[in-house]
Amino acid sequence: MPQRRGARPVAGAEALACPDTYARGVPYDLLDRLRARTPVTWLDERGAGGPGSWAVLRYADVRHALAHPELFAPEPGAGPHGTSAGPPEPDAAMIDMEPPARALLARITGDAPADFAAGVAADLPETVRNTLAGGLYALLRAPDQYARLRAARADEGLLDAAVEETLRWWTPVMCVRRTVRRPTIMGGVPLRPGERVSLWLTAAGHDEAAFPDPHRFVPDRFRPGGRARPHLALGHGPHACLGAMLARLHLRALLTAVLERPGRLVPAGEPVRLRSTTRNGFERLPVRWSG
Repeated sequence: MPQRRGARPVAGAEALACPDTYARGVPYDLLDRLRARTPVTWLDERGAGGPGSWAVLRYADVRHALAHPELFAPEPGAGPHGTSAGPPEPDAAMIDMEPPARALLARITGDAPADFAAGVAADLPETVRNTLAGGLYALLRAPDQYARLRAARADEGLLDAAVEETLRWWTPVMCVRRTVRRPTIMGGVPLRPGERVSLWLTAAGHDEAAFPDPHRFVPDRFRPGGRARPHLALGHGPHACLGAMLARLHLRALLTAVLERPGRLVPAGEPVRLRSTTRNGFERLPVRWSG
């Protein structure tokens, strides 16, 4: 790692740069440990074919970096929340103002198992598919909240809050890259021009300093008039995701359709996660209707 005052190596940090780590799920325990001990830590990414980067893990630091592109520049041709010659792939694809949520759910027939990721939503753009799969997974993992949302499905404010909580809890794009433009200090670590930083949106969304009890899916966390800080799942500042409104529209439509549907969506087998250090999603997500 670069020799830098304030930077301390932490055992296990290299796992963040290994795609195999994410086949078992997002390593929130590791992110929590790193954030508590060294919130800006060096990731040696040579094994993954990268030059290495400073991982930024605290909500406040990630938000600051996103809000200041004069200090932290999006990389040319970057994907979600970055700059490119045209709109990023999730923004270009998410142009349907009438999301096909009910048509998607119609592909899950009777009580027969169906694979939401590889079958039901396979023809959707990947970032959209991962976002919607995260919404379903939140309901599957929290059946008590699923029942509560269904009982209160006429509560528009609660549904809107559930959309925001799903985005925070799931965070479909786990990290984004930036390049340091000017000398600055973050988390006690001096950063130099030309160095790369990886802003961990998923770590920021599960930072207990910003979101109490962050690993729980709490649908009313973002109710209007509440005290919840804005999540960063769709970025922040001048390079926030241009498709944020459409992402919310698609996710809200899916949650609405699921809650209105007779019966209950339940797991139909073990999900298989993506092997990716940036994309939070599934290769397979088997589900079925029950009742």
